[in-house]
Amino acid sequence: AMKMVGLVVKPDTMSLLRGAVGLARPSLLRPDGARFASLKALKTRVTSVKSIQKITKAMKMVAASKLKNAQTRMEASRPFMMASPVEMKEALDLSEAEVGKVFFVPISSDKGLCGGVNSSVVKNTKLIANSLPEGTTKEFFIVGSKAREALSREYRDEVVAAADEIYTKPFSWAQAAVLADEVLKHDFDKVSIIYNKFYSVVKFEVTPLHLGTPAVLEETDGLAAYEIDEEESTTLMADLFEFELASRLFNCVLENSTSENASRMTAMDSASSNAGDMINKLNIQYNRQRQAVITKDLCEIISGAESL
Repeated sequence: AMKMVGLVVKPDTMSLLRGAVGLARPSLLRPDGARFASLKALKTRVTSVKSIQKITKAMKMVAASKLKNAQTRMEASRPFMMASPVEMKEALDLSEAEVGKVFFVPISSDKGLCGGVNSSVVKNTKLIANSLPEGTTKEFFIVGSKAREALSREYRDEVVAAADEIYTKPFSWAQAAVLADEVLKHDFDKVSIIYNKFYSVVKFEVTPLHLGTPAVLEETDGLAAYEIDEEESTTLMADLFEFELASRLFNCVLENSTSENASRMTAMDSASSNAGDMINKLNIQYNRQRQAVITKDLCEIISGAESL
């Protein structure tokens, strides 16, 4: 045995230390400056991921707060969907009908980081549009910048109007009436509204809604039970259709907004959880690498002591 400042170095201790260093990563056997640079890079990355985690947690709380308000407004809008007579709703339903001109109204959001809410609307809109019979004319009035950016690349010539930043303030009936008025400025045989229907915080589905035109209401016999003056029939049916269209748009936009906030809350919760897992893995890697550096330094000290 050899004494040096109260430290007893035994042969078995030396072999254990050298074995520990031999099992270290090759990157740890570089010059001391490189080792410390690697440790500093890991520490910087941990700090960066922690900052991102704080942001995702804050976004989750904001989305949860907005979700509650959006869900309350959405539930209040559903009675508007039931205001019209059943006969009118049945007459306007053209889900399976083949027509000459379809007017698409895909509804998306203006912001991302909300899962597949926007991409699902874009995907289903393309699927429906591309599956139309040959010769069918189609036009697009896009609500929300995310769908506009995606669909404009493929249907640039068919996009006739777009509405962005409708979510900066709580969506109102007046805004829905403006959207309905914009739709009625164009000629079509069927209007197709594609949006996310909200069921729960973890469930919402892309739903297409197909409506006819005021001319369809004039031709139906379902409204014969109501006293309608023939001279005013055209004007009355147009007004009824505009109200029905505004009611549907009002509810569809609020359903989509609620789905967006629910999806963003879930996505930010997952991001926060993933950030936490990454922080744990980086800390383990940092501690292991730091321990390997300390072990090598001890080995160098002991080797120097043996040579004396």
